[in-house]
Order: sequence, then structure tokens, then C-alpha cells
Amino acid sequence: MLGNVWQWCADALPVGSEPGGPDRVLRGGSWGGNGTSCQAAYDFGVAPTYRLNVIGFRLARVPVR
Repeated sequence: MLGNVWQWCADALPVGSEPGGPDRVLRGGSWGGNGTSCQAAYDFGVAPTYRLNVIGFRLARVPVR
């Protein structure tokens, strides 16, 4: 699941940021990166307006019970 595009995440904070701060989290590495960045634990903070062709998001379906 990792390595296709960097994923916007809302479930974690980048190291050194404060809750409610201006940065958002990118996680998971992309096809243009190296092996070190291609892991779920690797993330960094960027402004929500940051754009690049290797950034996307992953849809998740919650099973209905």
C-alpha cells in the first residue's frame, strides 16, 4: 500500500508541531523517493496548500454491520 504517492493524513502530527497548527501530514513515500521514506512511520509536515504530482490520498471503506 505504500510507495505509490505521499498520502495526506489527518491522524498524526509531524514531529515538532503543535495540535491545531498550520501544518498537515504527508506519509508513506512515493515512486519518486527512496526506500527509507517508503514506510508508514515516515512522515513530515507541510502547508495544506502544498502541491506536487506525487501527493494523493487513500480512500478507506468502513464495513457496514
